[in-house]
Amino acid sequence: MGRKFFVGGNWKCNGTTEDVKKIVATLNAGELPSTDIVEVVVSPPFVFLPTVKSELRPEIQVAAQNCWVKKGGAFTGEVSAEMLVNLGVPWVILGHSERRALLNETNEFVGDKVAYALSQGLKVIACVGETLEQREAGTTMKVVAEQTKAIAGTYFKNFKF
Repeated sequence: MGRKFFVGGNWKCNGTTEDVKKIVATLNAGELPSTDIVEVVVSPPFVFLPTVKSELRPEIQVAAQNCWVKKGGAFTGEVSAEMLVNLGVPWVILGHSERRALLNETNEFVGDKVAYALSQGLKVIACVGETLEQREAGTTMKVVAEQTKAIAGTYFKNFKF
């Protein structure tokens, strides 16, 4: 069998209950190739995850937009990997450029988040990429290599095979 395609859509911090119902109805009515050919994942804001998961046809999976770096606790506003697993959410997106830029999430912190999410059984969509300034400076490959190295390095450091 050939390569399996992956299509994902992140809704970011957008939508209302009514918007979500319309998007889910559109997705449910759409034609999709077999899950042997393409894996489709959508990522609504956290507050809509249970609704989307329960109303979306089963061959379209859901992803959380983020999760905390370790087991839950006194981390106001965060969502733990364990909570996502409890909700039956199989995917999480980590390493968003805006979280790196605005919340100062370092490559190492993102690597720790990825490793922890994987250890809890989640599948991870790891975001890597450069800023416009980095692209214009010609440092894209260096930036992406550092981000990827931090993710892979943390994962292999924390887990025995």
